[in-house]
Amino acid sequence: MDFLVRILIVANGIVIFFFLQFVVYGVISYFYYLNQKKKLKLTVENLVQYAKNQSKELPFVTVVIPAKDEVDIISATIDRFVSLCYPKQKLCILFILDEKELLVKPYNETTHSIVEQKAKYYNKKFGVEIIKYTSVPVGFDGNYNGIILSTPVNSTKPRALNWAVKFLPKDTEIIGFYDADSQPDPDTLLYVAYKYLTKKHDEKLLLQGPVVQVRNYFHLRPFNKIFALAQAITHEWYLPTLMAHLPFIGGTNFFVEPDLLHRVKGFNNKVLSEDLDLGCRLFVETNIWPQFMPYITTEQTPPNYKSYFYQRVRWASGYVQVLKTMLTSEKFLKKRFLLSCMLVFYGILPWFAAQIVAVTGLGIFFISLFGLSHLFVFIPQTIKLLLLSITLSYVVFLFYYFNHAVKKVYVKIDNNNGVLKEYLNFLLVPIAATLGAVPYTYGFLTSFFTSQKVEWRKTIRTKE
Repeated sequence: MDFLVRILIVANGIVIFFFLQFVVYGVISYFYYLNQKKKLKLTVENLVQYAKNQSKELPFVTVVIPAKDEVDIISATIDRFVSLCYPKQKLCILFILDEKELLVKPYNETTHSIVEQKAKYYNKKFGVEIIKYTSVPVGFDGNYNGIILSTPVNSTKPRALNWAVKFLPKDTEIIGFYDADSQPDPDTLLYVAYKYLTKKHDEKLLLQGPVVQVRNYFHLRPFNKIFALAQAITHEWYLPTLMAHLPFIGGTNFFVEPDLLHRVKGFNNKVLSEDLDLGCRLFVETNIWPQFMPYITTEQTPPNYKSYFYQRVRWASGYVQVLKTMLTSEKFLKKRFLLSCMLVFYGILPWFAAQIVAVTGLGIFFISLFGLSHLFVFIPQTIKLLLLSITLSYVVFLFYYFNHAVKKVYVKIDNNNGVLKEYLNFLLVPIAATLGAVPYTYGFLTSFFTSQKVEWRKTIRTKE
């Protein structure tokens, strides 16, 4: 029995260690990174004047957005990107649609129809072709500078992005990538332009910003609400620290110069985590490391546990694919070995530790609950109080971040949403911690020890 008590104490000790790390990371992120935009006070007028003083012009930015079966949310996405603070003559929003959608739906019920209508409206309104779109052919093989086959090819995100490379406006100086449900900070492009104008002559630009997946919060199941807040905390507080050790690219809210994309031959269509793979290849082959961009974009998160499970299994499996690529490729051995160590230390080990700790604490609790052990009878009263206070601190912390998200408008609350019910939902944190890590563990294990292939699946959207 004394052994079980020690396990419980050690498990909670590890959790406390990671929890305090996050608090420290959050403080650093806020004061060193996220507070930057307040100091910069960027405006279009200021940037135009700065560029003029340097005998330059604002860079032409093309934002690429793949969108397949996005009828419910694409209209709001278009309105958001068109309203970004940036001169319209220096911006192109390129939508990458999918021809397959046209084969199964009437045209007026497709993403194509909405994008076409919006393009006509906004292009006429601004007098420039600010919105462009193209549709990936059914037989496109998905490779950089790929070919069109006579047979259908599975639709994946890297396939769509490689098709997009063919249609970038010639004057594009920076490419931004976003998901179809993204709603970035209105001043994001001002910061991108600022970094481009102030970079050294031989410096290449690669920026990654936080992605906060909580915008459909009130359409989520109880556990998924906790998963969404946990992901938001990770990106807002931990991402700058992670990017100091890994060339992490998150697949959305990132910007890169076209030359870099061409030098590494676009996106890897053979992996599930084409974003992380791109970041690693850019470092290995061009020695470019992504910079943290302190401008957040909000997105949706999977609405139920099944869709969450599939998404996270895909992320974990893709992570292992990138690790295997780093370990088995022949060139740049020193860089690949370094990245392999970092991928294990900052990805796989923390998730396994989180899973083991969560299962240990929850498992011991249920063993005691069902009478298989009288564990809590033997735990000293002081330790019981300590464990209770620690658990409550996690709940209070989640309570704090939820209110922070509401204040920052990541979570849009109205009078119809019962706030008290949301606070009570946070009491599920211990169970959610266990369930949240399960798909990562499953994805890691199956990718390492079985030949089971995980297919790319589109994440379910909800209306907003």
